[in-house]
Amino acid sequence: MKRILLMFAATAMFAACNNEKKTDDGGKDAMTEKPVVAMPLTASYSSSFEMGNPAYAAMIVQGSWKDWEMNTMDNMKSWVADTITAYGADNTVTHGLDSLQARWKRGRAEYPSVIDTVNAVTPLFSTDKKENWVLVWATEINENAKGMKDTVSMMETWRINKDGKADMVFQYDRHARKK
Repeated sequence: MKRILLMFAATAMFAACNNEKKTDDGGKDAMTEKPVVAMPLTASYSSSFEMGNPAYAAMIVQGSWKDWEMNTMDNMKSWVADTITAYGADNTVTHGLDSLQARWKRGRAEYPSVIDTVNAVTPLFSTDKKENWVLVWATEINENAKGMKDTVSMMETWRINKDGKADMVFQYDRHARKK
C-alpha cells in the first residue's frame, strides 16, 4: 500500500510539472506538443494527470488547514463526504465523517496554539480515472499546553468525489530534527 501511495504521489508531482512552451502568434499562446517520455517504472494508479480545479485546492486549504489552525472543525460537514476514508501519518485509518471530525477535534484540543504555513498546493485531474485530487505541502508549528513547540512538515493527498467533497486523504509527516 505504501509503495502505491508513494508512486501515486511521485506521479502526481511529475504530472504537475509544466513543460509547455509559449510562442507569440499575434497575442495567442500556442502550446507545443509534449514529447512522450518512457518512464523507468509503470505507475500502478495513473500517470495521466492535468491541472485540476483550483476551487478544490481552496476548499482543502480552508478546510484542512485554516479550520485546523482556527480550531473550527465543525465546518467539515460542508466539504467532507460522509464516506471519507482517512489514512493518517500515524498509520491510523479513520472511516466516516463523524469519526474523522471527532478524531481531529481530540487532536486539535491538545494544542492551544497552531500556526500553519501552506508551502504549495496543486489541484490535479486524473484524465484516465476521471478523478480530482489536491496535493498540499505544508509546515505546522504546534505548541502544547506545557509550552513545548513542535514543527512538522506535512504532505496531504486528497481525493475529491463527483459531489465536490473530499472522500479520501493520505497524510504524511516528518517532525523537525532534534538539535
